[in-house]
Amino acid sequence: MLDALNDFLKNGQIEKVKLKGFEDKTQTGQPNIFEAFINPDEITISYQTNIDHTSTVGQTGTPGVFLSSTPMEISLKFYLDGTKASGVLKSHTGGEVTVSDKIVEFYNACGYNPNRHRPRFVQIFWGNLSLMRFHPHVFCGCLKSVSVNYKLFNSNGTPLRAIINATFVESVPPEKRDSAAKASSPDLTHVRVVKEGDTLPTMSHKIYGDYSYYLEVAKVNGLTNFRSLEPGTKIVFPPFDKTK
Repeated sequence: MLDALNDFLKNGQIEKVKLKGFEDKTQTGQPNIFEAFINPDEITISYQTNIDHTSTVGQTGTPGVFLSSTPMEISLKFYLDGTKASGVLKSHTGGEVTVSDKIVEFYNACGYNPNRHRPRFVQIFWGNLSLMRFHPHVFCGCLKSVSVNYKLFNSNGTPLRAIINATFVESVPPEKRDSAAKASSPDLTHVRVVKEGDTLPTMSHKIYGDYSYYLEVAKVNGLTNFRSLEPGTKIVFPPFDKTK
């Protein structure tokens, strides 16, 4: 918010949260746009890691094996005021609109896309807000859930104030995700489930590019009969220092 304050001091205005909704997962082409009327007073960013704490025979208190990270989620509240007490409610193009118009604008940017039969792919921008992963200042995802809380109506039932509570779940284009995660790197711990016909040497070669590591993998996993792997068995492939 310090950057937003600096923008206000220099330009007389605060940068608003902006959502851009795209039809395609490549997130290119002309987007539908929603811009906040009043910036959210808080933002919640959350994600968690999945750790396998399964111990091999004879071991207790293992530190666990990293399996994956869940997609990041971001939750925002958008305040809409059509009473003009906080200023004129406008669309992203600058024209004066109603609370209902603004809710439609939000749905057009983030909601169900009939051309693709799924929610739109959304980019969320808010100044230099740090999001920790992938692109540090842009959240890429899809709308997970939304609720609209109407707070005030005029005499004919037209809504004058409303709050949009929205949660988005991360959905990163594959090329950006693979580049950031470096999922093929032999320096990471990998977990694979044995399929029919798999052998430890061939699985080791796929992970490390070298057949010779299968003995070390067998030792780490406590395998005594590694020549006959049972389909469905979970095998851990830890990082090895190839210089040694």
